[in-house]
Amino acid sequence: MTMKPNRILLAGALLAVAAAASPLCAQTPVTYTNGETTRSLVMDKGDFDSKFYRIPAITTLPDGTIVVVADKRIETLNDLPGKIDVVVRRSTDGGRTWGPYITVAEHDSMGGYGDPAIVYDRRTGDLIVISSHGNGLWDKSPSHTSISRSHDGGLTWEKPVDISDQIFTTDPNGKQPIKLTAAFASSGRALQLRNGRLMFVLVTRKDGVDPFPCYAIYSDDGGRTWKASKTPGTLDGDESKIVELPNGDLLMSIRARFGKTRKFSLSKDKGVTWTELTEGYDNLPDVKCNGDIIPIRYNGKDILLQSLPAGPWRSNITIYASSDGGRTWPRSYQVMHGPAAYSTMTLMPDGKSIGIVNEEGVHDVDDRHHQGYRLWFQSIPLSDILGE
Repeated sequence: MTMKPNRILLAGALLAVAAAASPLCAQTPVTYTNGETTRSLVMDKGDFDSKFYRIPAITTLPDGTIVVVADKRIETLNDLPGKIDVVVRRSTDGGRTWGPYITVAEHDSMGGYGDPAIVYDRRTGDLIVISSHGNGLWDKSPSHTSISRSHDGGLTWEKPVDISDQIFTTDPNGKQPIKLTAAFASSGRALQLRNGRLMFVLVTRKDGVDPFPCYAIYSDDGGRTWKASKTPGTLDGDESKIVELPNGDLLMSIRARFGKTRKFSLSKDKGVTWTELTEGYDNLPDVKCNGDIIPIRYNGKDILLQSLPAGPWRSNITIYASSDGGRTWPRSYQVMHGPAAYSTMTLMPDGKSIGIVNEEGVHDVDDRHHQGYRLWFQSIPLSDILGE
């Protein structure tokens, strides 16, 4: 289906409103509003004494507050290991303006914290961020998987807790269920099932073995203790996201390392075991990039929305829609034009719009994004994405 034009990008005249500047920001963010649609700058190069920002994750709290976390890549654009912090900004007015930068996890002698995933625990009211700490995926020893916790909607954060020993080890005779060389938690939106279980996906690597198995990691006690799925969602994948379908099954959307389409896997036992779906799920274009998938209810129908760059290469963030559980994605809506990479989505407080944060390159797409990104927020009415 032809992509529907974005009303913000095509509007002839937009109202520019300068948001109140935080003393920690390098420049004043600008908000554009056009009817029910809002576009605002969340994190920019140079803000909060950092050269770069990457890897956004977003969630909406019950009181309507929108919370965005991301990597504060202080010195270079590179992944871990490096001098990287996880930081948060909050909006209490639907994404029009953003509060000050708040540090969630700060780099230390072991290394940086990065690749955050975020989830709100409905049972406890805690906001939880999962991040990697220390090494990167290509190091000889694994990064640590850490949990950061806030009891006040992201205003203050407890010291990160290392959960690595609960789920993986480099010792082939160790008690942990996953034996690996290195791993990292998939960044973006983590998940809480209807029964309260928390879940994210861990990407793993073994030296000398090319495939990257991806495991579901879950907690039934509010993120205090964690277990790993008995089987991986895929034997070879990358950053992955999970949604709960209306019938209670779980669907994993997997960034493919090879090929040109998204991979999917299904669990019928709340994430304990998985079966990769090899037929009928190979029609969602994927340029090998992290994106987000969320379930919504719209006009009496259960819909899945998936955000990804449409290409060529990493450019033109687009939201795809499926009404058959991910088998086909006949409708699409282009969010922005130009170089762009990771994206993350949330249902807005009014239940009628999607909030999306994505990385937008500050350069030409052919440069492969070496000059960095700005993290932009946009709220888009579901009626624009899916039609009236």
